[in-house]
Amino acid sequence: MSEHEPLRVPADDVVRHPVDRRVFLRWAGRTSLAGMALLGAWGGLSGCGDDDSDRTGRTTGTGTGDGEGDGGTLPPTLKIGVIAPMEGLGKFIGDIVDHSLRSAMEHIEREGLVKGTKVSYEIVNAKAEELADATGKAYAQLVADPDVVGILWCSPVGLPESRAQIARDGIPVISVFYDAWSEDWLYPDGPERSVFQLLMPDSMAMDVLMRYAKEDRGYASAGLFYDSSIGEVYRTGFERAIDKHGLSVAGVEQFNIFSADYGAQLQRLGDQGSHCLFVWGLAENTAGIVQGLDAIGASYVDTPTARGSQWRPHVLGSPGGTGEKKWAELAGDAAKTGTLTAWHMGGLIGLPSLPIRTWMQDYLGVPATGGEESPANGLWALVEAVRRAGTTDRRAVVTALEGLTTTFAGLEYGFEPDRHLAITEDQVVLVSLERYTGPAETDPPYQLGREWEEVWLPAFPDYVGPTHLVRPTLEANRRAFPDTVTEILEGGWGTLCTVDPPDATGEDIELSNDCKIH
Repeated sequence: MSEHEPLRVPADDVVRHPVDRRVFLRWAGRTSLAGMALLGAWGGLSGCGDDDSDRTGRTTGTGTGDGEGDGGTLPPTLKIGVIAPMEGLGKFIGDIVDHSLRSAMEHIEREGLVKGTKVSYEIVNAKAEELADATGKAYAQLVADPDVVGILWCSPVGLPESRAQIARDGIPVISVFYDAWSEDWLYPDGPERSVFQLLMPDSMAMDVLMRYAKEDRGYASAGLFYDSSIGEVYRTGFERAIDKHGLSVAGVEQFNIFSADYGAQLQRLGDQGSHCLFVWGLAENTAGIVQGLDAIGASYVDTPTARGSQWRPHVLGSPGGTGEKKWAELAGDAAKTGTLTAWHMGGLIGLPSLPIRTWMQDYLGVPATGGEESPANGLWALVEAVRRAGTTDRRAVVTALEGLTTTFAGLEYGFEPDRHLAITEDQVVLVSLERYTGPAETDPPYQLGREWEEVWLPAFPDYVGPTHLVRPTLEANRRAFPDTVTEILEGGWGTLCTVDPPDATGEDIELSNDCKIH
């Protein structure tokens, strides 16, 4: 048996962890929502569990495959550094990273994907309590090790503070949970050529949601209620999306991570009467805001009501808020079916063709909860870049990453010389809040996809949370991943809403926007 002995964890243990999540959110007031986005959708923040594994921060393994790639062979040893909070506040992030990398290494070994090379990764604990200082120390430790070929930045903080050192060192850094793209400094917008990003940007999510509001729902106005704890990046993204898609601004208000009373801001927003309201905050704040809407009789009902004379806006939220099932659990009945956020196709872990969920079940005995595909994909990208470069020279690996397209834990991904972001807008999908009790009553009716019976309810019997809403981004997604879109349509995955004709499948299917709630 390999060093990555599968750890069998009872399913009930997966939904418990010892760190109070709300305590962590108070710490997270100084970090980007995008750092939570990849963890948020599909319940990632609340669904990660404890296990009894011995995590020393170092895991190694020797593969048994052919070791041949497009550009050469791997060296005898290959080490990848990982920065993540593994204990204390933010430990749930470390759990995601641990589950992802252990299952990825187990798959590499069992399938013989690498031969004659000892592939290892070293996790350096960057305690959340110490904020950016901890990630800086972790970076310094890893970059000083000549055997480390690249770093996976799995912390939602600290990357900007290390920009100067990264530019100096030229070491490949793959940002797994930090959104440099929305802050306009991911290369080529910034000089740090060795930084790459797997995380879906918040600003991209906001843009796709705004397009949905205008083109699919016919909304004419949008308001914004955003977390200003880290600055104005979300207001900037909202204003860009408004200008691009031609809606009018109907109120902009802000709160911070410590807010508990939203009454005055909601009153001012209500006076502006927006058709939709962008709520850009984490789960706890989002829950409080929709409870505030409910208290003043302004909860979302459906599209015709949102466009009516009474202010009942359609809530369109951030991936780290309405994309995380915890917000609905906190908000209770105030969390309305049809509330949307954005995600990306490579993170649709309910699809059977995305392997990370199967790896975790088979090798670790735990269900995937969201975000686990990204650390694994980051690790594999560095392995493939070294193979194609034919060397562990860090700058050569950067060049190889810039021409890399590969597939590993999910769908195809990669980078280009002038695009260091792995996500494109065509890959963005929308997700809708749904409940285990079944679809909301609408005219015309809709039904939930196969994942409810086959994926979510077996793991989480009382599941309330996001599910893929297929229609609004269907054609864009087809451009990005045509085979996966066909799989979704023919297999009945995701919420399809109204279908014409009702029994259509595959390329012949036509989805209408007649559903009043989506």
